[in-house]
Amino acid sequence: MQSLFVSPSHIESPRWQQAFPSAHVLSNERELPEDLRGSLIWVVLSDVFTLAHISKWAAAGARVIGLTQAEDPRQAKQVLEAGASGYLHYLAAAPVLQQVSQVVEMGGLWLGVDLMRQLVFATANILQSEPEKVHLDLLSAREQDVAKAVAAGKSNKEVARELDITERTVKAHLSAVFEKLNVRDRLHLVLVLSGRQ
Repeated sequence: MQSLFVSPSHIESPRWQQAFPSAHVLSNERELPEDLRGSLIWVVLSDVFTLAHISKWAAAGARVIGLTQAEDPRQAKQVLEAGASGYLHYLAAAPVLQQVSQVVEMGGLWLGVDLMRQLVFATANILQSEPEKVHLDLLSAREQDVAKAVAAGKSNKEVARELDITERTVKAHLSAVFEKLNVRDRLHLVLVLSGRQ
């Protein structure tokens, strides 16, 4: 997908070009191509670029990611309802931007770590129904440790520090957990493990 960053001229980050050297940074909607299908539009939310722009671009076939100057759950909800596939801070590091791009290109949804953690905790707290039976014995002891830590809302870095392993090892264990428990993502893991701690 072609990455297009749409931002008021006074707001820009060098990390955008670090993440996507061939990306175009535009300060005017008229600079966008006519055919937006296959485009990944990163838009800095402002008085200039609003929820209406997100809706229009998503309807035209683009994947849209809202970039904010301050993460806010209410704004995130509005951005996602407008049709965006992601929401995060505009100063996110280049590797994070690349990861967001991969997730969104695969049809996933992205929220910043803090918002995802809030969502995970809120979801775990409001679950009322009996949780699906999970066979944790399918997992190794270390995979169980990783699964429980992730389901508690911890980031890969936090899990690695807590278990004294590398982030790469956390990712490997997490992939195995997803496959063995047939879960799609971290939120699904919380739903599946809810009540099983």
